[in-house]
Amino acid sequence: MDRQFTLDELHAVVAALRGENGCPWDRAQTHESMKRNTIEEAYEVNQAVSDLSATGQADNLCEELGDLLLQVMLHSQIAEENGEFTLEDVIDGITRKMIRRHPHVFGGETYESDEERRAAWEAIKSQEKKDAGQQQTVRSELAEVPAAFPALIRSQKVLKKAEKNHLLSFREEDIFKEILESVVRLQQAAADPEKTDALTKRLGETLFAISKLAALYHLHSEFALAEETEHFIEEMS
Repeated sequence: MDRQFTLDELHAVVAALRGENGCPWDRAQTHESMKRNTIEEAYEVNQAVSDLSATGQADNLCEELGDLLLQVMLHSQIAEENGEFTLEDVIDGITRKMIRRHPHVFGGETYESDEERRAAWEAIKSQEKKDAGQQQTVRSELAEVPAAFPALIRSQKVLKKAEKNHLLSFREEDIFKEILESVVRLQQAAADPEKTDALTKRLGETLFAISKLAALYHLHSEFALAEETEHFIEEMS
């Protein structure tokens, strides 16, 4: 069996690819130019997980995780060249964060329930922001959900934070009423399809209300839509 390469050796390979005699494509990359690649590789990992569940074959997931790791390595190498941070800083930072955020594993703390554990997790995150000098407001907490997330994922995460801050009703009957009312407004807007701005706004309201329902039941709206799309494709074949 061929020997296995190490993380240090992968680090050296990436540095060589970015070096003076390296690959023109790799040398041309920046943090900005790699944004799309990083997102696409993350989606490839998700697809590989689905394939593993369906087939039991893990080779593709292993390969896709390697492709995603390469994105981390390239970003870290670019950052090192720019004097921003190093791969060692990335590893150190995430290791410290995991230890800090799991006192029940590494610090001897005990929690009586999952709710208590989640509350402690949020308290630790809040303290981290205070220690970093960040003034946390409700608006800033909602805005910190990355805009680059798919819209359904982002809306659901924003809504969960809004629920935590008691900013809106999460009663089942209120949500279903909101969905029904938004569908009526959407139908009214569709009566004049030339007014695309109004129709788009009403569609957004309906999707947002549905996302709120998903948040209430702790469902994943992105996965739900993806599964229904796959079901439609199968039905059409």
